[in-house]
Amino acid sequence: MIETFGTITKEEVLHTLQSNILENTFVLESAAPFPGYHGENIPSSPKPHFIFLITKVRYELEKIIRTAREIRKYFPHSFGARPAELHMYNSVYHAIRLNHLEEFKYIAELQKWFEDLGIGFMKKKKFNKPAIIKVTKYFCLEKTEEGILKDLEDPLMHYLEIPGTLPWKIFETITRKIKNNIDNNNFDAAIGFLYIRDIIDIIRIYEKNPGTERLVALRKHYLDEIKKLSA
Repeated sequence: MIETFGTITKEEVLHTLQSNILENTFVLESAAPFPGYHGENIPSSPKPHFIFLITKVRYELEKIIRTAREIRKYFPHSFGARPAELHMYNSVYHAIRLNHLEEFKYIAELQKWFEDLGIGFMKKKKFNKPAIIKVTKYFCLEKTEEGILKDLEDPLMHYLEIPGTLPWKIFETITRKIKNNIDNNNFDAAIGFLYIRDIIDIIRIYEKNPGTERLVALRKHYLDEIKKLSA
C-alpha cells in the first residue's frame, strides 16, 4: 500500500450555488464530475458531488487540513476538504473543495466553521462554464502492473504513469485523439502527479472495472502519443 499526496487536474462545468450557502459568498458545484465517462456508478443522487468554497486568498494545504480536523471535533457529519485552484475567465481562483457531504444544507454551517477559524470567502459571482480544476489530495494506492496504480479508496480510479508532465491543452488533444481511434472510449481522464520519493506524473482514469489489459492498452496509447511529441 502506498500512501501519499499529489494533485489531479481536470476540466468540469461548474455553476454557482444559489442556496444553502452563507449570504453573499462564492460557492460552486460540479454536478457532472466525470464528463468523459457515461455508465454505471456515476454519482446521480441528490447529494452534493464536489463543492468549491472560493476563498479570498490562497491557503496552504496544512492550514486547510488542520482547520478541517478542528471542525470535525464538533461537526457531526462527514466531509472531505482539500485545497483547489480553479482557472476561470483567464483568472485563477483558490478554493476549498468539499466532498462526501450527505446534504446540501450542511454547506452553510461548514462555511461558518471555516470562517470562525480564520478562512475568508470571496463575494458571490455568477458562473456556469467549464473550468480547469487542480486539486491537491491524499492518495491510498496499490501498484498492480508496471506503470499502473489502483486507488484503494475508490475502485473506479486508476492511475497510469507517464514520463513527464503535459500542458492541459496537449493532454486534452491527445485524449481526444485516443478516444476517436479506439472501440471503447468510455472513460474519463485527468492528469496529475504523485510524490513517491520523487515526482511521478500520472493520468487518472475513471471507469468501472477496466481490467488490467484495458489499462495497459490505454497507457500504451498515451505513451505512443507522448513519444510522437518529441519525434
